[in-house]
Amino acid sequence: MKKCLTWILAISMAAAMLAGCSGSSSGSGNTTGSSTDSSKEKQVTMDMLWWTDGNETQVMQDLIDEYEELHPNITINLQEIAFDDLTTKLQMAIAGGEAPALSRGTESTVSRLGDAMVDFSDYVDTDVLQEEYIDSVDYLYKMGDKVSAVPTEVTANGMIYNKTAFEAADVEVPTGPDDIWTWDEFRDALQKVVDSGAVKYGMVIDNPSHRWATILYEFGGSLACETGGNLSSEESMNAINFTKQLYDDGLAVSSVWLSGEDPNNLFRSGQVAVHISGTWMIQNYEENIKDFEWGVTYMPVGTTRSSVPGGKNITAFKGTGCEQEAVDFIMWVTAKEQNERYCKECLYVSPRVDNANIEYPVRSEEFAIFADELANTVPAAGFDMGMPGYASIALLDLQNFWPEVLAGTMTPEEMAQQIDADTNEFMQENGYLS
Repeated sequence: MKKCLTWILAISMAAAMLAGCSGSSSGSGNTTGSSTDSSKEKQVTMDMLWWTDGNETQVMQDLIDEYEELHPNITINLQEIAFDDLTTKLQMAIAGGEAPALSRGTESTVSRLGDAMVDFSDYVDTDVLQEEYIDSVDYLYKMGDKVSAVPTEVTANGMIYNKTAFEAADVEVPTGPDDIWTWDEFRDALQKVVDSGAVKYGMVIDNPSHRWATILYEFGGSLACETGGNLSSEESMNAINFTKQLYDDGLAVSSVWLSGEDPNNLFRSGQVAVHISGTWMIQNYEENIKDFEWGVTYMPVGTTRSSVPGGKNITAFKGTGCEQEAVDFIMWVTAKEQNERYCKECLYVSPRVDNANIEYPVRSEEFAIFADELANTVPAAGFDMGMPGYASIALLDLQNFWPEVLAGTMTPEEMAQQIDADTNEFMQENGYLS
C-alpha cells in the first residue's frame, strides 16, 4: 500500500507540473474537421514541453508571442526541460491523465507514445499535409499510416573538419560530390594529419549510434532487412571491423564511448581533425570556434553514399480538452512562412518541400553539403528507422555494446549476433516476420 501511495503521489506531482491545458469555454476542444481557428470560442492556456540544442527556445517563443497576438484568447506556456527527461515526464503525465497540450518530439517520441497523440486526420487533410514534406522524414511524424506529429526540422549526418589542421598537414579535402574519398583514402588522410602534429586525434564520432549508422549504410550494411537482423551480414561486418580498426589504430577517440568524453569539446579545442556529427552542430561551432577555421566536407564513400535522416517534430496529445487549439497552433507554426523563419534563425534544414532553398545568414555552403548527403540516403536507412519502436531498441543496443567491443570484452561478431537476435525478436513480435 505504501508503495502504491508513493507512486500515486509521484503521478499527481507530475500532473500538476505538466497540466496540458486549461480555460473556460462554451464549446469543446475536441472538434473535428479541417484546421480552423475554433479557438475564438474560448480562452485557452496550453503547456508546451520543449528542449533546445541552441537558440530554438527563443525563436519558438518569438513565434508563440506572434501567435498569441493573432489569437488573444490563446496562451501557450513554453516549458523548457532537458531532452533526457522528456520521455519520462511525458509518460508520467500521460499515466496521470494530465498530458501537456503540446510537445516537441523526435521519431522516438512518436514510436513510444504515438497512441497517446492526436490523430491529425481527425483535424486536417493528412494526404495534403504529407505532400508538403520530403519522403525521407515519414518516420519522424507517422506511426504506421497515422500522422501523429508534424516535422519542424530535419537533420543529416556528415563530416565536419578542421580546415586549419588539414592545410597545415598539406592534405587536400574533397570539394565536390564527384571528388569524394573512399574510406581507405579517408583513413590515410587522417593518419597524415595526425602524423603532421597538427592535431592529437584523427576523428571523433558522437556516441549516439545514430551517427555511426552512416558508416554502416555506406558499407552496404543495415541493422535489419525484410528477413530479419542484418548486422551479421558481410557488408555490415565490414563496417564494424573498419570502424574498430580506426579505434585500435588510435585514429578515433575511444574515450567518447568508454568514459563519456564530450566530442563537441574535443573538436572545439582543436584536438581533432574530423567530427562525424550533424547539421545541428553548425550553429554551435559558428558561435564557439574562434581559434581555427572549420568546414564541412562530404562523407567518404563505401559501396554507396548515404546519410541518416533525423529531426524534430511537434505533436499534440489526446484528452487535454484543447486538441483542436493545439492542432491549430501546430499547423500555423509549421506552415511555410513560419517554418522558414524557424529553420533560418535556428540554422536547420527544413523538411518542407517548399522550403528547400532557404538563404541562411551563415554557412550556406555547409548546409548545401549536408543537404546533398541527405539526398543520397539509401533505402536501408528508411527501413531501419521506419519500423515504429525499432530504431530506439537497435541504436540503444549499439550504444551499449560498442564500448564493450572497444574495451575487448565483446567481439564484433558477438555484438552483431546479439543485436540481430534482438532485431528478430522485435520483428517477430510486431508482425514483420512470418
